[in-house]
Amino acid sequence: MESVFNGTFSQVEETVSESFAKNSIDTIKQFNLLKGLLFTGFCIGLGSYALYGVSIYISNIMNQATIPLDESNEFITIFDNIWYMHIQSILILAVVIGAFVYRKKDNIKGFFVYNTFLTMFLLLFMIFFFKVTQLLVYSSSLRLIYTGLFIISYIYIFIRSYQNTKKMVHGTKKKRSALVEWFSRNRKNITSLLIGVGGLYYLSKVIFTEANDLETRIIGSLIDFLPLAVCLVSFSFLYFNSVAIRSYYLYKYSEEFRKKFGFDKKDWYGEKYQG
Repeated sequence: MESVFNGTFSQVEETVSESFAKNSIDTIKQFNLLKGLLFTGFCIGLGSYALYGVSIYISNIMNQATIPLDESNEFITIFDNIWYMHIQSILILAVVIGAFVYRKKDNIKGFFVYNTFLTMFLLLFMIFFFKVTQLLVYSSSLRLIYTGLFIISYIYIFIRSYQNTKKMVHGTKKKRSALVEWFSRNRKNITSLLIGVGGLYYLSKVIFTEANDLETRIIGSLIDFLPLAVCLVSFSFLYFNSVAIRSYYLYKYSEEFRKKFGFDKKDWYGEKYQG
C-alpha cells in the first residue's frame, strides 16, 4: 500500500493552488484575540457542553416530553460521560493555542496545526450530534437503520478520502475542482451573504410570529429524519480531509511553495519568523 504522506514536491506541486496557500496564511494572520474568544466560546460552550446538556436533558424527560420518545432508547447511555466533552474541548484549545503560538511566526505551520485539530473536533462533534438526534427517534427499527447508514457513511468517507488522496499524490487528480477554487477565492463574500440571509430569516420570525408556529410544525414532522440529515452532512468530511492533506503538504514543502508563488518570507511565514 502506497503511503499518501511520502509524496515528493514534484508529485504534489499541482495539488496546492495559490488561492489555497493565501487563504491558509490569512486564516492564521487574522486569528486575533476576539476571534479566538468567540471561536472557543462557540465550539466549547455551544458545540460541546451545551449540546451535552441537551442530551442529558432529553434523556431525563423521555416519559414527559410533548413528542413520543423511547424510554429504552439505547443511545441514552452512549457517550454519556462528560470526558467526551473534555476531549472535544482539548482539541479546540489545541486549535486556538496552535494558531496563536505560530501566528506571525510560521503561518503555514499554524494552519496545519489549526486544520488538523479542528478536523478531529468536527469528527467527534458529528458523532455526538448523531447520538443526540437518535434520542429523538422513537422507533428502534428506524434507529437501527440510521446507525447502519451512519457507520457505512463513515467507512465510505474514509475509504474514498484515501482513494482521492492517493490519486492526488500518486495519480493525476491534482487540482481542486473549479467550484471549490471559486468558493475559496470568494469565501468572504459568500460568508457575508449567508450571514445576511440568516439575519433576514430571524428578522422575519420576529415580525411574522406565525412563522414560528409553522417552523415548529415542520421540525416536529421531520424530527425522525434528523439522523439521516447528519449522515448526509457527514459527507462534508470528503472536503475537510482534502484540505487536511493539502495543508500537510503545504507545510511539508513550505519553502518550495513560497518560492513557487513568489511570496516574501515576511508575508509567507509572518513578521516574527526566524527561520
